[in-house]
Amino acid sequence: MEFHTFYDYFLYTKNWAYVMMFVTLPVYVLYWNTVLFPKKGPWLFGDDDEH
Repeated sequence: MEFHTFYDYFLYTKNWAYVMMFVTLPVYVLYWNTVLFPKKGPWLFGDDDEH
């Protein structure tokens, strides 16, 4: 993709930074709480309450 001005490039990269931030953070939190430490917190899926 070509950028005619530096401002277009800045807006494009800044939008992608926000998109990747809002996409990767919830995925990382779900991965951390389900795969790595599934028994740590009772706030996710109520694991400690059911068992």
